[in-house]
Amino acid sequence: MYWKQIFNERNDSPHWDWHVVMYFINVFLVVFGYSLRGGAFQAVKAFRTALVVVALLALMLTVKQVKFYFHRQKNWVLWVFVGLILLVAPFSVNLFWSAGRLGAWLPFLIYSNYFVVHLFSNYTKDEALFKLLQIFNLVYAYPLGVMIFYGVVFQTENIYGQDIGSFKANVLGWACTVFVLTGFDLYANRPMSVWLRYTFFGVAFLALWGIVLTGSRSSYLSLAAATMVLVVRNQRISVYLKLFVGLCIVAFAYYIITSPDSVVNLRAQYADIRQQRGEIRFKLADQAFGAMLKNPHLLFTGFGFDNFREGLERYAGIRTELASHNSYLEVFFSSGVLVFLFFMAFMVGNALLKYSRFDSRLFVFFPMPMIVPYFESNLNAGQFLFFPWMTFMFFYVHVSSVQQPLKESKPKEKSDELSAFKTNNSPLFRDSTQ
Repeated sequence: MYWKQIFNERNDSPHWDWHVVMYFINVFLVVFGYSLRGGAFQAVKAFRTALVVVALLALMLTVKQVKFYFHRQKNWVLWVFVGLILLVAPFSVNLFWSAGRLGAWLPFLIYSNYFVVHLFSNYTKDEALFKLLQIFNLVYAYPLGVMIFYGVVFQTENIYGQDIGSFKANVLGWACTVFVLTGFDLYANRPMSVWLRYTFFGVAFLALWGIVLTGSRSSYLSLAAATMVLVVRNQRISVYLKLFVGLCIVAFAYYIITSPDSVVNLRAQYADIRQQRGEIRFKLADQAFGAMLKNPHLLFTGFGFDNFREGLERYAGIRTELASHNSYLEVFFSSGVLVFLFFMAFMVGNALLKYSRFDSRLFVFFPMPMIVPYFESNLNAGQFLFFPWMTFMFFYVHVSSVQQPLKESKPKEKSDELSAFKTNNSPLFRDSTQ
């Protein structure tokens, strides 16, 4: 069974790939940390920071122990991104704070990139993607397991605004959505035993109900976007299964809209409060834009990494504890327009283009890690969806680079990397004519 080899170097090898194991632990510690408070949280935070440094050093030191020739020239995307951020960092409103936050963030960013490089240097590109899907599926199954343990998914009362096992409701909604989408992609693209199929669909049904109970609107939107991709683009599953999945989603949507006891309708009782909070966030973003326009140099330097609040206080006279709650805008407010445009073009836009063109016919996982950061801050390394968001973007940065087994001759030219990659008959890059 393919699941048994998730940490193995190869399907026929009894040896573990310890880089994969350490990546799994790093991702899990971020998720597990959300269920902790106080000293326990700080201890886990310090441990995962140390672990990511060790894991990154291990990747660097074992870079020559590879099974594929993999062209790594796309590392320039990472280093130009980092270089641009460091170039404007000295202009931070609070330089000391910005430097500290960058020092805590950059190792995770660099690690995400080089872990993808490691995967492509040791596994086919299909295998690399499936390992990532399996890792995220297993890690984000943990909060879902907490919901099942406490019996939440078997009740009908919403849990909006509540803590379950110290996990907040919106976080549980994200975890359920990641589990459902990654699990469905593994089901559709990898062989599963009969018992595992039925187990997955049973747990996935509970996870879908859990999403309904959490009232996480970003999870609803992510699930709707993934369903749209499934119905319109996916070529891996039958029309009947598409119809079944579509009907399940419609049934959940019907309940959410029509039932007076549904979490969405109950949340309507707090519409005024939510509207005020939403308006405050929009006003803060508007004030930040206004401050940057009045001080044009800020358009090129930003306020500084994680200096949104400090920038508002200095340049707009507004003191607030609220963050921007938008990871994409956070890049702009932190580092200015040049960094923002580079990030949107070479990381976000590149990932959307390659997923839409090649992978949307096979997988539905991608909308989730790209949509939720629009509504929440996932830029910092300790954020709940940091690893899926950043890792998949770096996956698509590198996925079109040349990869060949070492027993084959090294490619003479890199004139057309995408064409060279297509020759391995990977379903990730099938021609649309097939």
